[in-house]
Amino acid sequence: MHNHILVTGANGQLGRALSLLVKENPKAHQTFYFTDRERLDISNAEALRAFVEEHQIDTIINCAAYTSVDKAETQQELAEEINKEAVKNLATLAKEKEISLLHLSTDYVFDGESHVPFLETDKTNPQGVYGQTKLAGEEEILRIKPKKAMILRTSWVYSDVGNNFVNTILKLSKQQERISVVSDQIGTPTYAKDLAEAILTILHKESEGTLVHDEGVSLYHYSNEGSCSWYDFAKAIVEFAEVKCEVKPIGSAEYPTLAKRPHYSVLNKDKIKKDYELSIPYWRDSLRTCISLMGIERKKQIGIIGSGFIASGLAKLLSQHPEYDISAILTRSDVTKRSDFAQKQLLTNDLEVLIEKSDLIVECSGDAIYATQTIDKILKANIPVVTMNSEFHVTTGSYFVDKGLVTEAEGDQPGVQAILHEEAVEMGFKPVVYANIKGFLNENPTREEMTYWGNKSNLSLEMVTSFTDGTKVEIEQVLVANGLGAGIIQEGLVKLKSDDMLEGGTVLANKAKELGYPVSDYLLSSKLPAGVFLVVEHDEEQQDSLRYYKLGNGPYYVLERTYHLCHLEIIKTIKRVLNGGGVLLNNGKKPKFSVAAVAKRTLKPGEEIVKGIGSFDVRGTAIAIADDLAHVPIGLLAHAKVKREIKEGERLHFEDVEIPQSLALDVWHKMIQAL
Repeated sequence: MHNHILVTGANGQLGRALSLLVKENPKAHQTFYFTDRERLDISNAEALRAFVEEHQIDTIINCAAYTSVDKAETQQELAEEINKEAVKNLATLAKEKEISLLHLSTDYVFDGESHVPFLETDKTNPQGVYGQTKLAGEEEILRIKPKKAMILRTSWVYSDVGNNFVNTILKLSKQQERISVVSDQIGTPTYAKDLAEAILTILHKESEGTLVHDEGVSLYHYSNEGSCSWYDFAKAIVEFAEVKCEVKPIGSAEYPTLAKRPHYSVLNKDKIKKDYELSIPYWRDSLRTCISLMGIERKKQIGIIGSGFIASGLAKLLSQHPEYDISAILTRSDVTKRSDFAQKQLLTNDLEVLIEKSDLIVECSGDAIYATQTIDKILKANIPVVTMNSEFHVTTGSYFVDKGLVTEAEGDQPGVQAILHEEAVEMGFKPVVYANIKGFLNENPTREEMTYWGNKSNLSLEMVTSFTDGTKVEIEQVLVANGLGAGIIQEGLVKLKSDDMLEGGTVLANKAKELGYPVSDYLLSSKLPAGVFLVVEHDEEQQDSLRYYKLGNGPYYVLERTYHLCHLEIIKTIKRVLNGGGVLLNNGKKPKFSVAAVAKRTLKPGEEIVKGIGSFDVRGTAIAIADDLAHVPIGLLAHAKVKREIKEGERLHFEDVEIPQSLALDVWHKMIQAL
């Protein structure tokens, strides 16, 4: 009987297909445990044993595998750990506890030199590290000999979700008029849902007592019926999706890869069809079914990066939304210790998992260096990014403007000013001032003060400090200036004290008129509500109408938004992007302004600045980049070592500090060189 079933590799295509089928057709006597590597690392024998014993597992379906064929050539140790050592652990435990083991393997265990479908008994001869490690896993099972085990080889697996050949071709065919695909590698595409149904059929027949193979290790092949080249596969994908794109056949020599692929790897399936009475669909029929399902409206999968205040609030909102599902939540914290997070089961430390499962990703880590690394990989996967991370934008965001869709979200002050800008321009207004409202400023608060206010407001020490010392608002208004084509009046902004938006805004507007361009700045007031506003002009012939609409006599008018609901409003930008609305706000391709680090106290040689933003070492101040190309943006300061004494109030320069190497640091230097 198969009553307590462990499925490893649950985030993969087959794992997800199994999960969907189980949800659609639950069996009262069966309990499935779907796990990924973070929930259960099967390369850890002790953790595996504990899980199996705790849940009384009697059946294991091992879908976990290292499947990146080319990366395996340079990551052999990792491939062996997952494809061989973890399988050894499963087989050992299966033998000891008489657990049924069904292990998925691959057509890549063959060399591809045959011209007839491979039988289970044919000689193996893998040509690359991926195939070699998968064969090594098979050999561990055969060596250990669990009482009830099956090795099931398959080929060219695809589904409607995740990174696979079908989704790759669909993306490319919509972006390019012509794509080239190899035509001299022959195999059989396998629809993950068909394979999942076959596995459940096998379990069902064995549970009924109609076990067809002898005890010990059995070996079977399964794929869809028929065969084709990758070129034929791509042609069919474009045909069924009704995409206008030319598919050009090329030889393998014209598309060199790190790993050698078998030229022929069609599997003979007579044995499994006979023993389990399986009717296997033809590959084109299954492909047509898959693509037709992809056309059905489904909930968009939204990924989140970050697990703090903003991320937690957004996750709660998305979990209740009818149009969206949360795909995964990327965190740098230990997921096993996050009992504070409502959607704990969605937490992951694996960016690749997040990318594979998401239609759109929201980045709200608040860390410019980390965001640079993650967004670089996400955009390379052609996934749009919505941010609540102005720190990222003013540090390295300009580098990514032409590398994919990345936009700041409505909700935080810069995004709200951007949406006000759009609305104002649509109504014929001419923005003169983009203004933030800040209730309190202390450029050098004490740790005791910030600890008190952080605890009172349920914010991190770093966050409340960056709010208080002005760093956060300087970052926000620099993003607005760069993104909306405005300027600043002076270094560090004016930060005008005024309890009246029109009165204070007029002072800033008059200065903008003198300078000849709109400006970005903020008012200091403990009486005004939290929010943002624009000071705008309109044509003279509209003055009577605007007076009637209670906007005043002119020539300046105030358009205000006296709230910003951060994570609650992010969803509006998610909808905007998914509906084709494009970028709301970014830092511009050629930014003019930056937020430089200024010492809050005298910094001594050898001291470490653990993190610049929200620290008691430095604060951020808005500057014109052209005035000081050697300044250190505060967003780059993390684990930086001071090389010479920097006095309180001095601006930090690259010669003053040793900053660890990072993609963000490289990007900043490239941006400066391009200006």
